[in-house]
Amino acid sequence: METVGDSVPNGTAPPRTTLDIVKERFKEDEVILSIFDAYQIIGHEYTNRLLALVSSASGGTFAIIAFSYLRTPPLTTVNELIINKVFAIDSSFQIRQDSMGSINTQQFDLSTAEDGPFKYYYFPTESSNYEDFHAKITSCQRSMAQYDPEAVLNFRWLNDYRQIGEVKQELKKRESEYIVYEDIHIFCATWNVNNKPCGDGENPLRSWLGHTAQPPDIYAIGLQELYAPAKAMAYEMVKTTQMGGIEKTWIDKIMASLHPDAKYEVLGTQRLVATMLTVIVRQQIRPQITRCRLKTVARGVFNALGNKGGVGISLQLNEGNLCFINSHLAAHMANVEERNADYNAIVQGMTFDDGRTISDHDHIFWVGDLNYRIQEPPGQQRPGPMSDAQTYELLLQYDQLRQEMQRGKCFEGYTEGDIKFRPTYKYDPGTDTYDSSEKQRAPAYCDRVLWKGTRIEQLAYNSIMEIRQSDHKPVYAVFRVKIKTRDAVKYKRVQEEVLKAVDKRENDNQPQINVEKTVIDFGSVRFNEPVTQNFTVFNNCPLPVDFSFKEKDIHAICEPWLHVDPRHDSLLIDSARSIRLKMHVSVRTIAGLLRKIRQSDNFDILILHVENGRDIFITVTGDYQPSCFGLSMETMCRTDRPLGEYTQEQIKQLINDDSPEYRVTMPREFFLLIDFLYKQGPKQEGAFPSYDSRQSLGSQFNLLRDWLDSWSDEPFPVNAETAAQALLLLLDLPEQALLEPFVEDLLTCSNKSRAMDYISLLSPPKRNVFMHLCMFLRAGIESQYYDLQQVASIFGRILLRSGECTAWMDYHSRCVQFMRLFIDNDMESLGNGNDGAGSGDRTAGLQA
Repeated sequence: METVGDSVPNGTAPPRTTLDIVKERFKEDEVILSIFDAYQIIGHEYTNRLLALVSSASGGTFAIIAFSYLRTPPLTTVNELIINKVFAIDSSFQIRQDSMGSINTQQFDLSTAEDGPFKYYYFPTESSNYEDFHAKITSCQRSMAQYDPEAVLNFRWLNDYRQIGEVKQELKKRESEYIVYEDIHIFCATWNVNNKPCGDGENPLRSWLGHTAQPPDIYAIGLQELYAPAKAMAYEMVKTTQMGGIEKTWIDKIMASLHPDAKYEVLGTQRLVATMLTVIVRQQIRPQITRCRLKTVARGVFNALGNKGGVGISLQLNEGNLCFINSHLAAHMANVEERNADYNAIVQGMTFDDGRTISDHDHIFWVGDLNYRIQEPPGQQRPGPMSDAQTYELLLQYDQLRQEMQRGKCFEGYTEGDIKFRPTYKYDPGTDTYDSSEKQRAPAYCDRVLWKGTRIEQLAYNSIMEIRQSDHKPVYAVFRVKIKTRDAVKYKRVQEEVLKAVDKRENDNQPQINVEKTVIDFGSVRFNEPVTQNFTVFNNCPLPVDFSFKEKDIHAICEPWLHVDPRHDSLLIDSARSIRLKMHVSVRTIAGLLRKIRQSDNFDILILHVENGRDIFITVTGDYQPSCFGLSMETMCRTDRPLGEYTQEQIKQLINDDSPEYRVTMPREFFLLIDFLYKQGPKQEGAFPSYDSRQSLGSQFNLLRDWLDSWSDEPFPVNAETAAQALLLLLDLPEQALLEPFVEDLLTCSNKSRAMDYISLLSPPKRNVFMHLCMFLRAGIESQYYDLQQVASIFGRILLRSGECTAWMDYHSRCVQFMRLFIDNDMESLGNGNDGAGSGDRTAGLQA
């Protein structure tokens, strides 16, 4: 056993010890107190174990991590260590030596309330000093016993070391490689409304909530002294999650008064009798919020009625955890200690359903009527009119909150911005005059906003004087917070690397199979041409082995353009099995493959899982031969030669090019199809009978594909029906619809003039393709080659395809109506504009 503090001879470099290697498995700020050599007896086998006694990064909690390893000591690399078991040293933890065992005192048990007991053995040597190991554990238990017995000890840090969390641990170590920080604007507000109703008017709170230059992403609005009848005080003591009349009235007024340049929705609201906290978020960030928890802590009379206390809302935005607290603390000048006690009770009691406490969040914002007063020095007269920051700063020297924070009695670690506004309490309602009643309460900064955490910048902190219903003034603070966010592309790359690294630590004695090759290269891959590759797996183990391909985060064993057969099987001893891998870039999968090509050099990575053994990672690669089918009109307009002459890497660069510069105004491939169909005259009649994006494409289609991708000078190789099918696919297969990003807007247009306003905003390639297509269809309809309703239906669904709009009950009829604005001459009267081509000009345009 090695412990921290082992010395090395003077003048020599310290050797790389077992302790040095074990340290690599932990975070830098976690401390290894001791390591202990042990073993377990599994069946008839002796299995090495290494027990590490570790203290948490934040201090105060301890655990034993049990590792297994393959080699006999000494260890040489950290990859040999595999986490076998985690024992939290909490109140239920026990270490017990069993003197009745067959190996007598060389046996001991470890157990917790959730697990155990687990038997371990050791050899009685100087390097395995059980008494010393036991003494260190006992010291940790004594250290924990000195903490407040009511304090909640946080063992969540151990989740990174659970056996199921081994990959998670490695990913956490490499966070810097895939984590970025996105700016989020947060508006925190507090107002004691003094049992007064919300103001009249359409948006009476706009001067408080909606005046910032930039729309906030999150609002956290705390109200105190909402109207609360005696019945609520007696029976609705703790919380209510369903809005009643009072809550709804206030929230409706709040929603009407938010920043007008963004759309918002209520994420959560929580009320404790007369104290309410509402968190409102922009609709565009709502999908990024994956967790929301609510909690109340009652204080006040008998610490139960809840006329004082706090309400909290915890949420996760991307990878960042945020907590918002609204509190109403004990009132009156002399009750400083009561206010401190209320604060500490809220901190102790605010544990959300998922186990998080306030301090477990990255960004904490605390608002409320904290009720700390200005402690006026003896003999000092009450201040008169206040109009400059020096007067406010003079008052704040006697501010109870600042004094108590300096003494460490409350809000330890919190920050408050500079106060450059008048005290917010106590005013004669309806005025800006301080208390003129008989009591003449001294002005005070009762209403505050504080914060705690990292990457928080306060942009504004002020009160609103013109809102006068209450004896308090509303206060707000605006923050820019850099929220930890996972870059999906980088994360997937790191995840793949981590999975491979963890795989190296798997036990070589576990069941395993050999794979003929771990890189499957399909060579040249073409659109609508299936190709197959075979590889063989062998079982060289002394036992039969079951294997299967593991599902990944896409809930499938492979990408949709691949098919694996068999997906699972069993191998007898010294047997082999051939695996067939088929790749088919089809109309269903081309968009996904092109998206994959933008991000990776491989088609996929398969995970071959061996039951009770280690996983094997198989890379699937090849060289996709670009085709016009599936590419956007913008990408095709950036080409300077046939697509068949581009490599996969070259087309990847074109796809990722988002510049507004184009070599041509319309794709040549699109024009060639239109030109051929137009010249067919009556032969094109009925060329668009129906359309199914899942249809199979035959050899004739591949002839046309090659003709288009080579800009061939040979005669057009197929008939009008196949050309029409190719035209529909050319428009339908790109990931984004031709008329995006204005599909939703266009579906609501009732006349052609309004629609043209949006069409004009499209990129030049999209705009030109759309207008040329409409001229072609209009000409075919006039010549009675095509049925108007059928063509409008087919092309409407393709050009206006949208995942969101498809759910509209009248989506199909809207698509048809839109197309008819451009291809039905009888509807010209509905539009106020002109598409720029008369009947006679259209024929010339198509022949150009």
